[in-house]
Formats: sequence, C-alpha cells, structure tokens
Amino acid sequence: MATLQFQLQLAKPNTSSSSFSAVCLPQQRLCSAHRSKRRGSTTFRSWSSRYGNVSCSFSQMDNAKIKVVGVGGGGNNAVNRMIGSGLQGVDFYAINTDSQALLQSAAENPIQIGELLTRGLGTGGNPLLGEQAAEESKEAIADALKGSDLVFITAGMGGGTGSGAAPVVAQISRDAGYLTVGVVTYPFSFEGRKRSLQASSISLFLLLPS
Repeated sequence: MATLQFQLQLAKPNTSSSSFSAVCLPQQRLCSAHRSKRRGSTTFRSWSSRYGNVSCSFSQMDNAKIKVVGVGGGGNNAVNRMIGSGLQGVDFYAINTDSQALLQSAAENPIQIGELLTRGLGTGGNPLLGEQAAEESKEAIADALKGSDLVFITAGMGGGTGSGAAPVVAQISRDAGYLTVGVVTYPFSFEGRKRSLQASSISLFLLLPS
C-alpha cells in the first residue's frame, strides 16, 4: 500500500529561545504519522525547513497536496520565514483577524477571519475572540483546506488569534479527514504571566481523540 509519510524533528531549545510543542493527528504520536493513499507514485522526495528553533522534514509522495497554514501573528511569521527560505511544492496560507498583518504576509493565500467580529482589527490578545473569529469563518477555512493530503498548522500560543483560532482550524482539518500536524511556540518568560497562562491553557489543543 502506498503511504504518505511525515516526520517532524524538533531542535533543542536554548536559553535565548522560547519553547515549543508538536503533535500529530489523528494518530496522537509525536514525530511520525502515516496515512494510506490511493493515488500517485510510490516515489518519495524530501522537503525540509528550519525556522526559529523548529526543524521540520518530511518525505512527500508525488501528487500529494500539502498545505502549510500559519495562524495568528506568530504563525504568519513562521510561514514568511519558510517562504523566504525558498521552499517549494507546498501551498502556504496565512490566517489572521488583522487585515493589516495579512498585507505583510508573503503567503499566496491570505485568509481574513472574523471580519464581522473584529472589523479587520486584531483580537487584543483575547483567545476567545480568536476562537469566535475562526468559528465565524469556518466555511472559508474549510474551503481553503479542501483537497489536502496533509495540513501543517503553525501558531504562537499566548496571543489571541493563534491561541484561539488554531484549535478551530485543526478541528476543521481533522473533521475533514486530513492528516493534521501542528507545531506551536510558547512565549518567552519576559512576555508576562498572562501570555504564559493563556499559552499553557491551550498547549494540548491538538491532542484530540482519534
């Protein structure tokens, strides 16, 4: 049986960096996931990226549709760095409530969420608003993810849009049956207790039942 294989590798954090977490869905296994695939060649090719302290690499089957989705400011920045590194063969998406931030995104597929709720502004660091914004734009998110074989979600925890909207994006992807992988970063200690508490409360957002 032909398979699509993804492998995630994390670099060790150092004293000058924030920490991070990653998990794969629906298998709930860190580092590797497999999904059967009915079409395409069994020939694999490599793809790799390193941004911040997160190093990612996976083998991609010919014709596999891979979408990288950055949610919120941190996720959008990660996508910009991946695009800047010259990665090809994947589709990049930037999701945000802040319309001005999306104008700065290098992603070919910017998606503004919660237009009625935030009127193009940010969430002010409120994860509840981020969640509500994603719920408002569920159809647009689902349409963007259509046809995926692998959805790679990256976000920064502790803020509003990343913390609140990323779990909704992950749930939409999982419900559609796509192999879903998430990488999230956590705030620096000097960013304050509030952001750290918000981040820790959503740190397991991708550990959904299979």
